[in-house]
Amino acid sequence: MSPERITKHPRIKINKLVFTLLLFSLLLVYSYPVFLTIITSLKNDAEVIQNPIGLPIQVSFGAFMRAWTTLHMGNLIMYSLLYSIGGTLLAILIAIGPAYALGRFNIPGGNIVFVILLTGLMVPQQTVVIPLYEVLTKLSLLNNPLGLIMVHGVYGTAFVLLVLRGFIGSVPKELEDAARMDGCNDFRLLSDIFLPLLMPGILVAGVLNIINIWRELFFALIFLNNDAINPVTVGLIKVTQSTYFSSWNLPAAAVLISQIPIVLIYIVAYQWIQQGMMAGAVKG
Repeated sequence: MSPERITKHPRIKINKLVFTLLLFSLLLVYSYPVFLTIITSLKNDAEVIQNPIGLPIQVSFGAFMRAWTTLHMGNLIMYSLLYSIGGTLLAILIAIGPAYALGRFNIPGGNIVFVILLTGLMVPQQTVVIPLYEVLTKLSLLNNPLGLIMVHGVYGTAFVLLVLRGFIGSVPKELEDAARMDGCNDFRLLSDIFLPLLMPGILVAGVLNIINIWRELFFALIFLNNDAINPVTVGLIKVTQSTYFSSWNLPAAAVLISQIPIVLIYIVAYQWIQQGMMAGAVKG
């Protein structure tokens, strides 16, 4: 073994050790608030005050029961799922046509059009809230679940378009030429050839967009004024009120309950997301 390799070997080990310690430190920093929320939700009121950062001496699920009943978590979660899934499906329906056209056709100025459409990813919600409010008012969709679904669908189109166009552009040209020789028109090409191949991309865009809508607060706060149809993000604002915030374990339990559905969706779809991203990376 050469002297250079002998001297470099310890350096490599030290670099790996430092890198591992750094990652572990970041993991502790990011996971500690989650850990503190979990242990707080499992304590009773007295133990939260006496032992705020320690493990619960006696596990109690009373905070979860109170959060579920007092905040009507079942109704909040149901409407959050409605807005997230409905808005995502609408975004996919809107984006798939432009994604197909921009990904397969040599449209003059197509790249410019694509960039203009992607500006939706960079436009803050605050800049579009007034025109959206006026549109929903004229359509009588203000304070209506359908109105918020439409807003989320339009606002999420840019992200879905970005993902789908990359997948459509990666489909081999030979496959399209063979289908056209068999008499397929553009509609059949999209429905019979591209859609099955696009399922990984649709799943990736769909799940990530569902997560984005689930976390959204601003649009729901502006366009809805009815506790019966609020999503979970708006419903959790109540925990800041003195009626609920007199106890620390109830807000912690409410936050954990609100995240369970989206965590389950991500766990179920994780393999599909991973396969979709790998497929996009390989094809790209």
